[in-house]
Amino acid sequence: MRNLLLSSIFAIVAACGGKSTAPATTGGETGPGSAEPAPGGACATSGCSSTVCTEPGNEMVTTCEFKAEYACYQKATCARQSDGKCGWTESAELQACLANPPPM
Repeated sequence: MRNLLLSSIFAIVAACGGKSTAPATTGGETGPGSAEPAPGGACATSGCSSTVCTEPGNEMVTTCEFKAEYACYQKATCARQSDGKCGWTESAELQACLANPPPM
């Protein structure tokens, strides 16, 4: 019985493609799947409350809580900054909102 079970498991693993590895990089590559972000291009918002501004493909899960200041990020700009990294644009509107967030 044990051998039949093990044989079945191995057959399923083989049928599903078994073990897979990440595609190899040859250097000079950018974007999703590489160590370097793509130069320029859009950024992505992430996290349960959409308060993380990150490279596309690097989205993350955060704790699902809500603070009044999180509402400020709904109208804020998530974009590539002067250092080439994704981040929130520190506009006067965002700074004012963070200083005095709307009531919950």
